[in-house]
Amino acid sequence: MNGGESDYEMVDLDRPNGDGADTDKAVTSGSAADDWQFMVGVAISVYQNSGGPNNQWERFEHEKKWFGRPTIAGGAVCGLAADFWDRYEEDIQRAADLNSNCFRLSLEWCRLEPEQGKFDVQAVQRYHDILDCLIRHRMQPVITLHHFVHPTWFEDLGAFTQAENTQHFVNFATKAFKEYGSKVHAWATFNEPNVMMFCGWIYGAFPPAKLANFSAGGKHLLNQLRAHTAVYHAIKALPGGDKARIGLVHNWLRYEPLSKDGFSAVYVKPLCSWMESVWANQLIIEYFTTGKFHFPVPFGSAIHAQEDRVPPTDWIGINYYGRVAINWKCQPSCHPGETMTDMPYPLYAPGLYDGIKALSEIGKPIYITETGIANEKEDLKPQFFETYFAQMERAVKDGYDLRGIMYWTLIDNFEWAEGWTIKFGLYAWAQGGSQERIMRKTTPMLADIYKGLPDKMRGHWDNRKMPTEQGRAPPDSLMNSRHPLVEKNS
Repeated sequence: MNGGESDYEMVDLDRPNGDGADTDKAVTSGSAADDWQFMVGVAISVYQNSGGPNNQWERFEHEKKWFGRPTIAGGAVCGLAADFWDRYEEDIQRAADLNSNCFRLSLEWCRLEPEQGKFDVQAVQRYHDILDCLIRHRMQPVITLHHFVHPTWFEDLGAFTQAENTQHFVNFATKAFKEYGSKVHAWATFNEPNVMMFCGWIYGAFPPAKLANFSAGGKHLLNQLRAHTAVYHAIKALPGGDKARIGLVHNWLRYEPLSKDGFSAVYVKPLCSWMESVWANQLIIEYFTTGKFHFPVPFGSAIHAQEDRVPPTDWIGINYYGRVAINWKCQPSCHPGETMTDMPYPLYAPGLYDGIKALSEIGKPIYITETGIANEKEDLKPQFFETYFAQMERAVKDGYDLRGIMYWTLIDNFEWAEGWTIKFGLYAWAQGGSQERIMRKTTPMLADIYKGLPDKMRGHWDNRKMPTEQGRAPPDSLMNSRHPLVEKNS
């Protein structure tokens, strides 16, 4: 279903439990924390791998920025990309061949509800087919409800800049739970609301491509966090919702001066400090531990709110890739002995441990919902696998409740404003019409790691350091109970 409006059948969708599944029975039949399990898999965005109409990103790709510049590197558009939408069976098999036991993907709102209040029955069924395929391959689905993309009708209403629009997202999320709840292991309400805020309202790389609009960006971030809470409560109130695993994904990125001494430090240190506050690492921790929201606005009034109660979440996802060192030119660089990846940062494995430790202050299970490396030459990938996975093991040994890793990403995809210039995939793919996927030479290294990692991590967890001050999941946590549908197909 990749065409225009004539390609879909529209229906009102308000029925519980898709395919007649008993959501209440399926979701609640998990076991207790004794079934702690470490999950390994891959993460994708369906839009980045399939494109699709009726959304703000597809429209943005065809617009121009300042002075007539294209919005995407090289004037690229997503198009069908690698067409996961129609080739999901073979791609899911590829993930299974990597020894994955989970698979994170986005539920594209624009495909399911291309017109307000009307759902596309073919798209609804296609997601059932995708989820069923994952379960047949013994992979637990982890769904992201909003991965940067939403329908154009929602964008035209003001999207998350308007608090009153939250209900539209809540309606979508609850209908999604009613339809797919029996098949989904865990739900993420949002992917990286801090990135969407920064790139859309301050840096100008995402729609609506605003520059330095800190006030609007702060309000957008607050409204998305409040939408997370609204979705959380709405799903929990549904049959079976009390056992649903609902979380939020945060991008963890730190900034530091390349040189801590010398003249450049006079202006680079404040810049890094400012970037830290805008990137909202500490803001997220404070919000989910105290309900306090404080977002700085240069030369204006900060966006401040205090919620009546601590916002709820069952788990936290961390997306981590590296850390940024700023040089005297105020540009990304790296320290001596480090090598830049194809992105504007080097590998920095200790930062993954630091992020896990910091987010553990929230007191909920943690998943690495994305990590990976853009390195087309593949010369840095062995170092990535060795050092980043060592930090994951270190975190579990030290008692932090880390429960999984989802590698970004399976197939080379449309990397937002970078278009096709950045390659994160375990499989190479290029435009040209062949849709051929070619396994990269280092990909078997990940398959070998994944083969033994769940049992290895279980051993680390059983022998972890006790006690820790932070990062302990409540004893009745169901976050990693084996999904009954996966058990049935084992």
